Amino acid sequence: MIKLIFDALTPKQARIAAVLYQEGSRRGINVVITCRNYFHLADILRIYGVPYVCIGRYGVTPYEKLVYGLERQRELVEYVKDVDGMLSFPSPDLARVVFGLGKPVIVMNDTPHASHVNRLVIPLSEVLIAPAAIPQEIWKSYCPRRVVTFDGVFEYMWISKFAPNEEVIKRLGLRRGEYVVFRPEEEHASYYLWNTATIRMRLVEEFRKRGYVIVNVPRYSDQIINGVFNLTEAVDHLQLAYFSAGVVTGGATMATEAALLGVPALSYFPGDYYLDRYIRDRGAPLFRCRDLESCLVAVEEMLKIGRTSPPKFEDPTPLILETATEVVSLREN
Repeated sequence: MIKLIFDALTPKQARIAAVLYQEGSRRGINVVITCRNYFHLADILRIYGVPYVCIGRYGVTPYEKLVYGLERQRELVEYVKDVDGMLSFPSPDLARVVFGLGKPVIVMNDTPHASHVNRLVIPLSEVLIAPAAIPQEIWKSYCPRRVVTFDGVFEYMWISKFAPNEEVIKRLGLRRGEYVVFRPEEEHASYYLWNTATIRMRLVEEFRKRGYVIVNVPRYSDQIINGVFNLTEAVDHLQLAYFSAGVVTGGATMATEAALLGVPALSYFPGDYYLDRYIRDRGAPLFRCRDLESCLVAVEEMLKIGRTSPPKFEDPTPLILETATEVVSLREN
């Protein structure tokens, strides 16, 4: 049995790891999952019921990122010694260890703007797996040896398997269509160079004026908002999104998930994100804004449109596992 290791660093990556673990088990592939201590990360893995081990923590300052990363690398060595390779989103800690032990690195990615981790990981990889909607020339500065693409987005790996369960929101005291989910920006990430907290708080007030309950899902403790429903222990975010009036985020994942479910979603991430137009062209109700004025206009549009029929995409799960198997087999031969 092939044994691969996945280092989940975000809730999105935890979902991908869980799907690969479950599908890999059916294909004779053992996916070992590691993670770090970070808001909602281990919670998502517990929701999926997959085995995992959390190692180390998230650093906020450059000094912490370096020191905590070095500490994680030393601990990860013990989990990498008997694996056949890495199958993961970019994890500098895991990639350094796997590469150092002479094992192949297979990396998935849909965030070319995350230049710090991409510069550290993609050059070490045997193959990069990415959505075809991202222009291949965008990846060239990271020197991938080979790029494999698919007609879809990674979020479809779990959206395609989603089953609504209204009891999840009822247990929280929430009512269908009467709340809006907020996911703050990734302000402590190395690539996040903007200050968008003012826009977030103005949007919170806009929806509150319209009578909606605000469900805030913070990434960090300093993003807890007074006077709203702060969800600091994870429930299934897909259930939250599905029964909401809309989702607003400073990132991309929760907006993409909601839009793929047919729920109107707004992202105020100020950088370029190549998948937005691709998703919208397929009929998903996904909106983007870069300043307060355009964000307020987008609020009007998303509430006017409301729910739509969920679009269809390619599930990349089989391609990912087949590509990883091929890379490991070639290395062994």
